[in-house]
Amino acid sequence: MNDQARPHLETPDSGDDGPLSDERLLALFVSGEDEALGELARRYEGLLLGLCTGMLGDRALAMEAVQETWLRVIRHSRTYDGRASVKTWVYQIAMNRCRDLGRARSSSKNRERVHHDRLQGARKAHVIPTASSIDPKLEAAVGALEEHQRETVILCYHRGLTHRQAAEVLGVPMGTIKSRLNKALEKLRESLGTQGVAPGRGIEA
Repeated sequence: MNDQARPHLETPDSGDDGPLSDERLLALFVSGEDEALGELARRYEGLLLGLCTGMLGDRALAMEAVQETWLRVIRHSRTYDGRASVKTWVYQIAMNRCRDLGRARSSSKNRERVHHDRLQGARKAHVIPTASSIDPKLEAAVGALEEHQRETVILCYHRGLTHRQAAEVLGVPMGTIKSRLNKALEKLRESLGTQGVAPGRGIEA
């Protein structure tokens, strides 16, 4: 495509005053505009890194998850069907990568622990440090939640998604999201005692 035919990424979409929509950017990328993917990445790179760090508790592993997310966006961009927003679609990919990497890490840790125990006897599992500025007690309490509760809390509070958006990302009814949040926040209050829970500000990566 020559320069004259190439749409400007800052050009408003469909006469709007704002920038191009995520959906338009993805369509431009599919049509051969590599710069459009770069714009999508600029919009979501930081958000995805925060999400994956919150999910995995390890910034290096989170960066790997984000990188693999974009590789899958590139690979499957032509199959995007528009049934979900691009934002929801990208978040779904990232969540799936976090689950896969988290389980692979857990499996690897279990194998290492068995080997270590045979050599030196049982010891406490090593806790991977994070690059988070979150209160360590809150971080530990969130990390101790069941996976589906932790995912819901991070999406709704850490990433600031609406209940509807979180439901779309996780593929569950909105009522399920509300139920998970209620149970998760109850557990967090129990874990944190009189400190209370302010997840909107505290669950940060």
